[in-house]
Amino acid sequence: MLDSVQNYALRLCLGAYQTSPSSSLCVLANEPPLYIRRRKLSIQYCLKLPSSPQNPTHNTVFNCKFKDLFERKANLIPPLSIRVQPHLRAVDFVKRNALIYSIPATPAWLLKRPHINYSIHYSSKDDTLMKIHRSERLVSPVH
Repeated sequence: MLDSVQNYALRLCLGAYQTSPSSSLCVLANEPPLYIRRRKLSIQYCLKLPSSPQNPTHNTVFNCKFKDLFERKANLIPPLSIRVQPHLRAVDFVKRNALIYSIPATPAWLLKRPHINYSIHYSSKDDTLMKIHRSERLVSPVH
């Protein structure tokens, strides 16, 4: 359904004829077809998912229980976990290599603000020797 909406919008934007092939419209508009965009977003989501095992979809995507059922009944639309597996294998994705993301315990507003030394900023580069610029940059105190 969305594919026809995309084709109609591209025809309007490009001023193309009704008989123009949708693949040509996508090329002219520099827009990927929606099936490629859906595949890309699915793969990106599944690649990001192992970094947060507390996500409710984590087990659903990586521990598919109904693979046999969907292999026997080809007319059923398989879930994301089954559809994305060949693509993840194609990029040699290994779930155990993903880093686990954790939310920091200290809120951002309680962190100590960094001190930035702007002393070199106030001198003109044209009027100051390079040796002084280098010494200021290397010796600047950090608090």
